[in-house]
Amino acid sequence: MGSFEVISLDMFQTLVNVESRKEQIWKRILQESYTYEIACEHGRALLSHYYSVSTQARKSNQFVLTSDIYRSSFERIFMNHNISYDSLAAVDILFQEHRLSALYEETEDVLERLIKEFQVCIVSDTDIVMLPDFYKNYPIHLFASEQYQSYKNDHENKMFKEVIQHYGVDPSKVIHIGDTASDVLGAKRAGITACWINRDQLPWNQDIKPDYIIKSLDELFQIVV
Repeated sequence: MGSFEVISLDMFQTLVNVESRKEQIWKRILQESYTYEIACEHGRALLSHYYSVSTQARKSNQFVLTSDIYRSSFERIFMNHNISYDSLAAVDILFQEHRLSALYEETEDVLERLIKEFQVCIVSDTDIVMLPDFYKNYPIHLFASEQYQSYKNDHENKMFKEVIQHYGVDPSKVIHIGDTASDVLGAKRAGITACWINRDQLPWNQDIKPDYIIKSLDELFQIVV
């Protein structure tokens, strides 16, 4: 167990389940051409394009807005599949549906308890307009990529440096919880304790390993209390 002062949380697939909105995204875009199978295929392609563009931007030390990455990703899919749909409109739909993502069953109870005992923030690789706004009901500080022109796994590590500077604490007093390799790698590079939330029981395929692994937010209290 650690003596932490700051709890840093990822948003998507950590606090909210964006999977709950994926079908609706593609129903609105594909309309009468929609099928579940096609939606799954396009959804995988969208994420693949997204990670390809974002990885290249990170390697070249350039910042690209999440909206611009998704716009170019949609353009590729629409071109490859001869889909006549405006890429900017598709990004708007994507962002609207992300904002409607359902909270995980334990999220509210966990947040209520955390804010009584710790300083809590959200660190999210996204444009602000993409985020659900439930967090505004809590004393939670937001660190979003759009604000800092940086992503969690950037070489300069600006996002997590901003967290440390904002709270004025030693990195060892901060624990970050997230579902991606970027959450873990970026946090550990900054000297922050990294906790991987692995809701789907996936294998870890990075050389650098998380300090902790949990299956739901409830398990966090076994580490921080």
